[in-house]
Amino acid sequence: MAVSAVFSIKGGVGKTAAAVNLAALSAVHGRRVLLWDLDPQGAATWYLQGEALDNTPLKRLLKGKGIGERIRPTAQRNLFLLPSDPHYRDLERVLDDMKRSTLRLREMLGEIGEDFDEIWIDCPPGLSLLADNLFRAVDRLIVPLVPTWLSERAYLQLVEDLRERCPHPPQLLAFLSMVDRRRALHRDFYATHGASLPGLLPVEIPYASLIEQMGEARAPLVWTHSRSEPAQAYFRLWKQLEQAG
Repeated sequence: MAVSAVFSIKGGVGKTAAAVNLAALSAVHGRRVLLWDLDPQGAATWYLQGEALDNTPLKRLLKGKGIGERIRPTAQRNLFLLPSDPHYRDLERVLDDMKRSTLRLREMLGEIGEDFDEIWIDCPPGLSLLADNLFRAVDRLIVPLVPTWLSERAYLQLVEDLRERCPHPPQLLAFLSMVDRRRALHRDFYATHGASLPGLLPVEIPYASLIEQMGEARAPLVWTHSRSEPAQAYFRLWKQLEQAG
């Protein structure tokens, strides 16, 4: 069982769309895949036509009790969803009151991991106690990086944070997201900055209206428009991640 978290310090960088499409591609290739929507906004749950759940106390979930009962099938074969919960907005507070507060997600994954070949987690943005849990629970962090100076700075902050706060950090991989090739900075970003950014893969996801329309279709782009350039870009990213893993 391999666990990947799509994570970013910043919001609005294409994180959820990447998580949904990468998980869908693994399912298409015959793996039994779970997508865990850990973001209280529930965008990944929406994309996969799921419904947010709010009927289990957080402390009970964080003890690993009842989490498997919340898993739902999706319309795509081999792809399952652990839906978002609006109570996730209180995760920080509840975690802070518990013993072994940085290990709770790892213990929760242990309760459900045997049922799946891969688990993908769509994470809320930000460095926090929840992020500390993720760093200790997953095999790799996959970071969407918009080709701007501020995104580069945030990524380097993450690299430093992992070095300081996590004794055994996960594999860190990044990709360029929301790339507009009409802009010189976006076109030249990898050539200019790729060598100085650890784990940056030579692949980019374009800024495209088809990706934005996923919210209307409520389905992975690699499923509804598999031949489109954005879907093919996700496939190239998926292959790069396979090779890097």
